[in-house]
Amino acid sequence: MINDEFLQTMNYKRYVLLFNIFFLLILVAATLLFEWKPGIAGPGFRPLDILSDVLRDHSKQHIIIKGKNKNGNTVNGKEELRDYTTYQGLINNSTEPAALFYFFNRLRELKEKKRKKIRIGYFGDSMIEGDQVTKDLRRLLQEYFGGSGVGFVPVTSVVASFRQTITHSFSSNWNDVSYKSDDKASGNLFISGHSFFSAKNSTVTYKPVKQLGLDSFSNVYVLFGASTDSSNAYANINVNEVSFPVHAIDSVNKLEVRTSDPKEVKISITSTAIPLYGAAFEGDSGIVLDNFSFRGISGVELNYFSENYLKQVQATRPYDLLIFHYGPNLLYDPYSTDYRWYTKKMQPTLQKIKDAFPETSFLLISTADKGYSYNGSWHTEKGVVPLIDAQYAMSKNIGMDFFNLYNAMGGEDAIVRWVSGDTTFARKDYTHPTSLGATKMAGFIFNAIMKEYQEYEKHVIK
Repeated sequence: MINDEFLQTMNYKRYVLLFNIFFLLILVAATLLFEWKPGIAGPGFRPLDILSDVLRDHSKQHIIIKGKNKNGNTVNGKEELRDYTTYQGLINNSTEPAALFYFFNRLRELKEKKRKKIRIGYFGDSMIEGDQVTKDLRRLLQEYFGGSGVGFVPVTSVVASFRQTITHSFSSNWNDVSYKSDDKASGNLFISGHSFFSAKNSTVTYKPVKQLGLDSFSNVYVLFGASTDSSNAYANINVNEVSFPVHAIDSVNKLEVRTSDPKEVKISITSTAIPLYGAAFEGDSGIVLDNFSFRGISGVELNYFSENYLKQVQATRPYDLLIFHYGPNLLYDPYSTDYRWYTKKMQPTLQKIKDAFPETSFLLISTADKGYSYNGSWHTEKGVVPLIDAQYAMSKNIGMDFFNLYNAMGGEDAIVRWVSGDTTFARKDYTHPTSLGATKMAGFIFNAIMKEYQEYEKHVIK
């Protein structure tokens, strides 16, 4: 027979369990419903995130590298533990046997001379403007897989004077409509975030530079959009004083020109209603990498484009790999650690882009380290790691592969060491890399891609 003391003990434990469950539910509800206000507890105090350890546990993935045996049957190869907070390579968030699977398939076809060209679009903010990071990543990829040319260059640019990979000049009377313009809705923007309208006599001139693979022009593609006046969609595009008639009715159009002067390309358009996007310079084969930098944005601006427009981009100028690299402009508040608002906007935007490019590989690169002076001492901003957690969660939810640039830089306070070291890799704004730092970042990305590609070649049967 059960005595009263035993029953009292059981009831007590039951009440304790119910109380703990009730208290946990209150904490979870408070975490989800209320925004942290740093001023309540002082500027140096971080908010408590009771779910952070649980979320971090999910970051550790047992990756089984798949392959096929001689009979063509899929087999499991070696197993690795990859934690996005520490792993130095790519994190495969797709359902494919390797990260960047479609891209690697085409690299293999390129090596086997079954394909002539592979194109990469690299989207970012001021971290990559002036072709920073991308110029070295392009060079490394072209040295290994072949290719030449600088890729896409817009009509005008605020950083044209210090870009080292092309000589770029233009008249001052172009009308630049961009993400930040009031009339952008009707501006027929290109995926660069800009469109440029001529004042009839507007010109842009491009010249090559004395660098390997960039010292002459061979294939030139002039890119332009649909006319904003449907009754006036005809025009002439002039390239080095040779006139080419065009009909701008598609969302994205290209004019391919084999220039007789490999040392200069001067372009103008006779219409004031047809947006000129810029020109792309590339070789007959190999790697092409387009830099799509836009200062001061977070990436949510890409939501401007409809899925149909993005499909037209792919039909006109197909991409095998799209890279997204944003972050510093989200770290405007040195005490903020909540990026749910960003995830809510950015994740559907990335999903739409992914849906529009179904056979393209995607890579989401985390924010780089960014510093702030707390009580007179420079350290990694409090929001850097939470932002990376949010970026990784988005990439995992969408199925985009991921690379932790912050970790590659050295993790906590890396930006401080980059600024104050014997060799300076970052500027004293504790945000942007120097030229040497940009080269270093490009090396991190290239090495991560090549490490995964070597695993692909070893374990994924062609």
